[in-house]
Parts: sequence; C-alpha cells; structure tokens
Amino acid sequence: MRTFRLTLAYDGTAFHGWQVQPRVRTVQGILEEALAKLPLAEGSRLAGAGRTDAGVHARGQVASFSAETRLPARAFAPQLNRLLPDDVRVLEAEEVDRAFHARHSARARRYRYRLMRRDDLMWRRFAWHPPRQPGADALELAVRALEGEHDFSSFQASGGPPAPPVCRVFRAGWRSWDEGVALDVIADRFLYHMVRNIIGTALEAARTADPAAAMRRVLAARDRRAASITAPAQGLSLEQVFYSNGEVS
Repeated sequence: MRTFRLTLAYDGTAFHGWQVQPRVRTVQGILEEALAKLPLAEGSRLAGAGRTDAGVHARGQVASFSAETRLPARAFAPQLNRLLPDDVRVLEAEEVDRAFHARHSARARRYRYRLMRRDDLMWRRFAWHPPRQPGADALELAVRALEGEHDFSSFQASGGPPAPPVCRVFRAGWRSWDEGVALDVIADRFLYHMVRNIIGTALEAARTADPAAAMRRVLAARDRRAASITAPAQGLSLEQVFYSNGEVS
C-alpha cells in the first residue's frame, strides 16, 4: 500500500459539499468515482483536509488516500482530470509517508471570504455583495479581536458534527482584491459555519462606535444568539492547508 496526497481546486456551486452523502453530488463522491476507474488493486476512502459545505469553493483543498498500484504519483493529476467534470481539478499529486492523513495531519487551514463593493454579475458565484458594507478599517478592527485561542461557541451553527468549541486563530485580517475586500482567517480548526458567521457579525460590529469591543462581547457570550447572520456560502473558499513542514502565516 502506498499513500498519496492530492491538492485540489473546485467550484462548489453545484456540489452539496465535500463529504459523501447518499443521492447528492459531492466533491468526495465525484473524486472517488474517478479513482475507481484507475488501476488501483485496493484502496482506502479519500480523506479531505476540510469538509467544505454546500456552495463553498476550494483552491487549496488537500485529500489523501492509500492504494495498491504501480502508477507513479505524477500520473494521477492528468489521469484524474481526464475523468473529472469541469468544476473539479487535481492541481498536484505526490506520494507521501504512510502516516500522512489529509485531515489529521493538518496543523491549520486558511479560508478566504470575498466581499464585493458593488454587485457584479461575473463574480456572484464566488463573492457576496452585502446590502450595507462598512469601511475596511472598521472591518479590520472587528476581526482582529478574534486572534488567539478562544471559545467560538457564538460562531458555531447548529446542525454540524459535535466539536469542542475552542479554536486557535493564528491570523484574521482583511485585504483588498479587484472587486472589494476579502477576509483571510487561519486557524487550527473551524466550527460549523464559523467563518460565515464571523462575516455576518463583523459587518454588524463594524457599524458600531467600537468594532473590536462589539466583537469581543459576542465572543465572550459563547452563545450563537449573540452573533449576527450567516453570510452566504458562495463567498467562501478553502485556500490553503498547513502541515508540519510549512509555516503558518
């Protein structure tokens, strides 16, 4: 048995998330169907570094699997891409140590959420135009209050898998992009809908006199009712996964 690591990109619009589910189209399901058509004598289930939700995209998702095969690692990307639909691509494939696991070996993940300053038909699949958007400086003050290790219960949606609410956010900050601003969040783990709930709450906190204090109050409440709306899925993308041999920055 050999273990392989795949780096993936996908447009999540037409997917019901990453994880295999009965009778719906998922990224994991599509990839496993493609892998089943390759010459693999025996293989393990594909594991993803992040269980992205319905409508969420990825430009740096990582997946791993083990298999008995004579295929060289360099063959997986071109062979899989010939079998995959247009909204999923394998960017890179490599053979890794048998102990590697895409999710369990990850130290941190970086998500990005894109906001448009004005509605743009060409970007609606990948960004959100909120009805009222505060200035970038106020948004920055709001999210910087999240850095460090905290109980993020206020940003955890119901309906997800049970998970301890304490996460360590290494960095949370806004940057400009061509059509507006984007939030980058790097953390050791993420709760269900955590980033999307942070976005909705940051937009509300940024309209107050003290955005950082408003966000700290929400965080301290440890109650989802203290936070604001859940931002739409289309603005969110898994950009990067960090492992032990890479810096978290």
